[in-house]
Amino acid sequence: MPEPGAGVCRICRGPASGGRSVCFACGLVARRLGLPLAPVVPARLCPLPSPLYTVLLGYKESPVAEARLRFGAIVRTLLHALLLGHVQLEATVGGPIDLVTLVPSTHRPGRAPLGLVAGVGGDVASVLPAARWAPDLLRRAALSEGPPPVAHMRPDPAAFTVPAPDRAGVARARVLLLDDTYVSGSRSQSAAAALQLAGARTVIAPLGRVLRPERVALHADFLGRHAA
Repeated sequence: MPEPGAGVCRICRGPASGGRSVCFACGLVARRLGLPLAPVVPARLCPLPSPLYTVLLGYKESPVAEARLRFGAIVRTLLHALLLGHVQLEATVGGPIDLVTLVPSTHRPGRAPLGLVAGVGGDVASVLPAARWAPDLLRRAALSEGPPPVAHMRPDPAAFTVPAPDRAGVARARVLLLDDTYVSGSRSQSAAAALQLAGARTVIAPLGRVLRPERVALHADFLGRHAA
């Protein structure tokens, strides 16, 4: 992945225009969230369309069960490779990872899709044996409070919460927050905000940093310079 620098956002490691250190999306999300954003260390750049995007969408969206299983196995391989790079993740968050959790879905009930991929919990335990695997740590805002208004470029610091019984274990913890894709960061950064408000230090690690090179010239140029 590209390192922060000229033309690379220091937060999400996506394209930043005009020599800025923070991209437009991160600047807007930070202002609307009203909190400092968590650093992001994506596993890969993910142009749309691409085979990688097909996998990261298909493992949870495909109407064919066999396809979901096949894509899920690829997702597990990608996630395992990301975890093996934990030294970089730990450097970003300032020390050994204490806790690994997932960005919840804003509309799917139950566990986040990554948590439903067979073997993921075991991979976390084998690569990061000192870290606690807590896939269901973050909760969506209660339905009685209305649906959280999280959408593209529209974060909400109240969209997710850390339940009171878990707050003591989260305070001062270094947390690895996993997700499949990162676009504007509204959902991931809203989840990171809940951890921050509970006292944690968080690094967001998505499998794919989504880019739209066919629609945005800046993305096309960035992908041409940084694609592996």
